[in-house]
Amino acid sequence: MNNTDEVKNSCIHAAAVIFLCFLLTSAGYLLWTYHLAEQIPGGKAEMVTLAGGYLSQAVGIALFCIFIKDHPDAFRRIMDISLLIHLIMLVPAVLSEYPAGTVVFGLFMNMACGFIAGGYLCDLTKNVPPGRRASVFGIGYGTAILAAWLLSLIGGGRLYYSEAVLLICAFLTVISFIVIHTDPSENAEADCVVKRDESVGAVHPGKRGEEMLMLTAALVFLCGLVNRSGFTFPSGDIGSFVNVEFSRLLYAAGLLLAGFVTDRNRKYGAVLALIGLVIPFIILALRGESVPVVFLWILSYFAFGFYSVYRVILFSDIASERGALHLAAVGLMTGRIGEAAGEGIGLVMQEHIVVLIILTALVFAVTIVLFFYVYQYRYVPAAGQQSERELFEQYALQHDLSIREREVLRLLLEEKTNAEIADSLCISENTVKFHVRNMLRKTGCRNRKALYASFFGD
Repeated sequence: MNNTDEVKNSCIHAAAVIFLCFLLTSAGYLLWTYHLAEQIPGGKAEMVTLAGGYLSQAVGIALFCIFIKDHPDAFRRIMDISLLIHLIMLVPAVLSEYPAGTVVFGLFMNMACGFIAGGYLCDLTKNVPPGRRASVFGIGYGTAILAAWLLSLIGGGRLYYSEAVLLICAFLTVISFIVIHTDPSENAEADCVVKRDESVGAVHPGKRGEEMLMLTAALVFLCGLVNRSGFTFPSGDIGSFVNVEFSRLLYAAGLLLAGFVTDRNRKYGAVLALIGLVIPFIILALRGESVPVVFLWILSYFAFGFYSVYRVILFSDIASERGALHLAAVGLMTGRIGEAAGEGIGLVMQEHIVVLIILTALVFAVTIVLFFYVYQYRYVPAAGQQSERELFEQYALQHDLSIREREVLRLLLEEKTNAEIADSLCISENTVKFHVRNMLRKTGCRNRKALYASFFGD
C-alpha cells in the first residue's frame, strides 16, 4: 500500500469511527432526554439534560485527558470500556420509572460519552494529516446528525420516545467495537509513534506557550457560554414554525462546509466561527419578534457547525504540534463546560431577559478581545518573527504532509541521516527513503537541499 492510499484509508477509518460513536451517543442522549422530559417539568428537565449533561460530558473528557497524558497508547482500550459502560448506563437511564434513577444513570451515561469523544478525537489527531482533519471531523459529525434525523422519522417521529432505540444503540455499540479495531493504518510501529511524539521533534512552547494554551482554552469556554446563553430559548419560542429535529440538518450542513473551509484555511474557519457567535446574541435582543428570530435560529444552527469544528481542530492542531495527544480533546471539554454554564445562566435568567442580554454582551466583548489575541498568536506572527512551530505547521498544511511525513521532515530539518531517522522512528531506512520521496514529490523539490530551501524560504 502506498502512502496516498494509507492516508486515504486512515481518513475513512477516522470518519467512520466518529460517525458511529457520535450517532450512538446522540441517539442515547436523545432517548434519555425525551424520557426525562416525560417525568419532570420542562425547565427542570432542560437544566439536567443540557447543563447537567454537558457538564458530565466535560468531566468524562477531563478524566480521559488525565489518563491519556501518561498512557497515550491506551486511548482505544479506554474507548472499548467506555462504549460498554455507556450501554450499561443507558439501559436504566431510559427504563427507570423514577426521575432520580433517570437523572443519576443519565449523568453517568454522559460521562461515558465524554470518554468516547476523547477517544475518537485522539484517533483523529494521531491518524489523520492536519490538512484533512477538519474535513474528516465535519463529515463524521455531519453524517451522524443526518443519520440521527433519519432515525427520528421512524414510527411517525416517535422513535426516540420508544425503548426500541436501545436495540439500535446495542447494535451501534457492537459495530463501533469492530470498526475501531479494524484500522488499516495500525501496525507494529504505532506505539513507537505515540511515545516518540512526546519527546522527539515535539514543540516545547515555554512559559508563553503555556499561557497561550490557557487563554485558548478560556476562549473556547467563552464561545460556548455566549452561544448557549443566547440560544437557550429559541426552540421553545418558535417550535410551531420549525421542526427541531429537522433543524439539526442545518447543523450538519454547517459542519460539512466548516470542515472543508477550515482545512483550506485555518484563518477563515476561525473568523467564521466568531461571526457565528453574533447570531445567538441577536436572537436574545429580538426575542418576541417571531419572523426574524426564526430566520436567525435557522442560521444559528448552521453557523454553530463552524464553532464545533473550530474548537476541535484548534486543539487537535495544538496536540500534534506539541506531541501531546491528551490535548486533542481539551477544546471539546472546555466548550462543553461553557455550554453547560450558558444553558444554566439562560434558564435561571429567563425571566430577566434584559439582564441576560447585558451579561451576554459583556462576555461577548471579552470573547472578541481574547479571540483576536489568540488569533494573532497562532495565525498572524510578527514580520520576521515567525516561530519554528508556526513555520512548520504552515508548511505541513500547505503541502498536505501526512503524520509520518511530518515526523520524518522534523528530523530531516535537524540534518539527521536516514539511519538516524530510521532509528528514532523505529522504521527501516527504506521506509525513510520512501517518505522522503513522497515529500519531495508533494513539495515539488528535486532533492533534500531544495527541500531545505523550500522550507526556510531561501
